[in-house]
Amino acid sequence: MDLKTKHNICKIKLNEDLDVIIQAFINVYGTEYSDFITNRFKELKIIWYDDEIQNYSDINDIIETSLPKEIIDEYLKKYKEKCFSQSAFLAELDVLILPLSYNITHIIHEINHMISCHVLSKNPLRIISGLCTMTEQNNGVVSNDNDLNEIINQKITIEILEELKRLGIDLKISSSWQEQLFPLINLFYKTFRDEIKKTYVTGNLLSFAKNLGGQNYIDFTQVVFLKCFKARRNISKGETKIISKDDIEQVEALVFMMNETKEQQNIKR
Repeated sequence: MDLKTKHNICKIKLNEDLDVIIQAFINVYGTEYSDFITNRFKELKIIWYDDEIQNYSDINDIIETSLPKEIIDEYLKKYKEKCFSQSAFLAELDVLILPLSYNITHIIHEINHMISCHVLSKNPLRIISGLCTMTEQNNGVVSNDNDLNEIINQKITIEILEELKRLGIDLKISSSWQEQLFPLINLFYKTFRDEIKKTYVTGNLLSFAKNLGGQNYIDFTQVVFLKCFKARRNISKGETKIISKDDIEQVEALVFMMNETKEQQNIKR
């Protein structure tokens, strides 16, 4: 099957599924955010890539889109080819990079990044994406707390996929690298689930961190970063034990501290 045919099939499939996908996002995040979520789905900018092709000589051989050619040429000059050969949401461009295999797990994961993306400034670039911040420095973009945000984003993605199933979409949830790190943040997500979701759709990350004690939250994100770095190193070595019980206990001790701070602040109010 050629690229254009795959592209047409995916466009038709996404158009057929779109109303249900929007409803699933609204059901997971809350009806109070229905207008915001619906508006984010208007005029989606998508570049589809053929995830079944591993070796190619020209990036144009594996991507297909309805966007004008001159815009794509501009993107390709500005960004590395790798950006367009894997599932992603390019926040600076507000563009989704989605697989022509129509891997629904990847599609919902990247759309969730889109929903949680809030551009504070374009020059210089300042973005809040879920629990992650991105700032332009020295002609590059620096991300903070990206690992934490990727894991949380996948947690919410799975909830949305389960909601899609409940709404009648026949789908298979594919595994992801983020799930190997779920044990680190399970208690954090369970404890602050509602506040995390609110932060995703409002972009008010500063308020979220402040309610958890400010410095406590910073300490938590730093420990998570170190544990994720260690876990990725273990994965690259082919080790089966990715995360230790001690790793989990260290992270969860900080979650207990943050929850105590939140409860104390609620009492004062």
